[in-house]
Amino acid sequence: MANFLEYFFFALIIYYMITLDKGKLKKEYKIEKFLDHSTIVRRFLELGLTVGQKVKVVATSLQKKVFLIEVRGYLLSIRTSLLEKVVVSQ
Repeated sequence: MANFLEYFFFALIIYYMITLDKGKLKKEYKIEKFLDHSTIVRRFLELGLTVGQKVKVVATSLQKKVFLIEVRGYLLSIRTSLLEKVVVSQ
């Protein structure tokens, strides 16, 4: 029974959490965690992308290779390959 409950809660958490590259336009998200702990994550922290911070997807390129996001009142242009490492919730 305990395994079922653990699986259920894990599935529920995963359902509400997506990576930022899958985010919809004009929607606000909250950063939950980073999937990679490298120099890229350190750079994200320097830019203001911290756990618990609200971000908004403002625009995307035509092929969805670059996203324009709003963080702390300023705009950042970030490649999709880097946003795959940022897990957010709605």
